[in-house]
Amino acid sequence: MTINQALAEILDETVKALRDLDSDALQTLERRIVALAKFSEKYEIDDAGLVLSKKGLLEIVLQNFQVNLDALTRLHARNMRNQWAQ
Repeated sequence: MTINQALAEILDETVKALRDLDSDALQTLERRIVALAKFSEKYEIDDAGLVLSKKGLLEIVLQNFQVNLDALTRLHARNMRNQWAQ
């Protein structure tokens, strides 16, 4: 398996773990990427299209998570204000 294939697989699994809110899987993936960075050969620029598209997808997912987290934070703050007002 080339480093690009390994990266593509890790990015796919990261999106799935984020979708499922699976923190254990995310920690496992973090360890895999650290090991890959330490012990693997160089990234193959010529075959980067697949990895870059998966990276873009992950960035979109993370941006959406941030938007949703901000909305939940605002709703929680409003709910707390309402509870204190009563």
